[in-house]
Amino acid sequence: METFEFHTLLQVHGTPKVMGVLTHLDKFEDKNKMSETKQRLRLQFWTEIYDGAELFYLSGLDRGMYRKSQIHKLARFISDMKLHPLSWRAAHPYLLVDHFEDITPPERLHMDRKCYRKISLAGYLRGCNIKKGNKVHIAGVGDFPIAGITKLADPCPLPSTAKMKGLSVKKLFCYALMPALTDLLWDKCLDQIDTPDESVQFSNVDEIGKGTYVMLEVCDVPFEMVETFDPCHPILVGGISLEEENVGYMQARIKQHSWYTKSLKTRDSITISIGWRRYQTTPVFATEETRRSGSHEMLRCTPENTYCFAMFWGPLAFRNTGFVVVQNVADDKAAFQIAATGVILGLNQAEKIVMECKRKGTLYKIINGNTALIMDMFKSDLDVTRHKNVVINTSSGVRGSVVEAARKKLVYKLMRKGDQPREEGIARCAFYRKIISSDEFFRVVWKPVQVPRCFNPFTASQFRDSLDKDDPTRRRQALGQRRDVVCSEGESRTSEQLRKEYKIKKKQQVMKKKKSQMLVLPQGKKRFKKRVKFY
Repeated sequence: METFEFHTLLQVHGTPKVMGVLTHLDKFEDKNKMSETKQRLRLQFWTEIYDGAELFYLSGLDRGMYRKSQIHKLARFISDMKLHPLSWRAAHPYLLVDHFEDITPPERLHMDRKCYRKISLAGYLRGCNIKKGNKVHIAGVGDFPIAGITKLADPCPLPSTAKMKGLSVKKLFCYALMPALTDLLWDKCLDQIDTPDESVQFSNVDEIGKGTYVMLEVCDVPFEMVETFDPCHPILVGGISLEEENVGYMQARIKQHSWYTKSLKTRDSITISIGWRRYQTTPVFATEETRRSGSHEMLRCTPENTYCFAMFWGPLAFRNTGFVVVQNVADDKAAFQIAATGVILGLNQAEKIVMECKRKGTLYKIINGNTALIMDMFKSDLDVTRHKNVVINTSSGVRGSVVEAARKKLVYKLMRKGDQPREEGIARCAFYRKIISSDEFFRVVWKPVQVPRCFNPFTASQFRDSLDKDDPTRRRQALGQRRDVVCSEGESRTSEQLRKEYKIKKKQQVMKKKKSQMLVLPQGKKRFKKRVKFY
């Protein structure tokens, strides 16, 4: 399951190129069963990624290892892959840290070990250019301004263009991630590892271009980042724009994942992974279609197999930015953890979500069986006039509508002894059937829903890795539980039958999408909805 969870993450955050590798096929003793399983997984892989996605098969072990010919073929496939640039990454500077150091003054650490730290992060700058003063987001830590940028010498420069007949041991150069800038010991294969010179080149220009090896200095970092540092866990630093530094309401189009068994409820806490950030928020779900007033009707939970509208509070993201929803990160035993996926539609603060409520009224007097005077439902006669022809319902299922505000003479005429005089807010309503005095009267009103204005940045210290590296046995058991795939039992089918089922399923999805884009007119004709473009 974790493989398909990773597929979902790739779909949302960007897939420059994906190729699947199917292993452990040698465990199948029946060739027909193996062929059917390969076909099933291939079609499922196409459904999750895209039609025609490359899937490589490895089978046949030789002394516990796969054959060299298959590995060479796999390497050739990988080398021939063409990477497509991703627009979101191209618009944001980022680097994968390969050197991390705490440069907090020692005297400050001596006074308080839990003080905020000053750290340096080094790596190759990717995406776009960066300059001093920009803010960056350290994944799992938070947002920080850049205190300083230093241009360093490339620790692993490209070889010279001169042709070399051979490479001696003395000329071997190995670049290690997360090294200490000192001499390192190596095994018998190499005498030593060359380390880059610590001499730095300070950049005179304000902006540093991508592809440069840089060192960033960041201040006021929580001490937990240094104390819990693990070189086996990568550190990602991503640049954020001025717009992304702000916090506000975001509107999104969201769909619950078909493999997720539970429903997402309105105002339930969820964890969102969007861009560089991960944070907890409380969304409100609503219908995609707007009412005549331009508002969205609130939903109690996400619908099945269809999109819905969502609104939540958090750090702003650009329109068309994809995101992933997880309900409980600590639940490592869940069959499938990706709860939903979505995309940002806009940052409109004036967007409204409403919910259906019932406003009750009190029977004042029944006139002629089908007509009644209702009070306590409107505040004034002007309010009654404004709601003319509004539908009124009774507890017994009788339907009616507001006719007009009751005249003063009629009210005084029907007033009983001991009743307090009331002149405003009494409505004369007509019903389709006879009503009785024991009926309860109510009308539907649309009450605006307030989306909670709160979010909680999700830091790495809030949870522990369920796959504990210090307990290999527990790690293997947890991986085994997460990677178990249970196939439904049934009659064996040929590749042609599986291919037909896949085509039928795709055709049904297309037809369902077309039906959702059509309107049914009173004459029975159909037409397509107008597509709404967001600018």
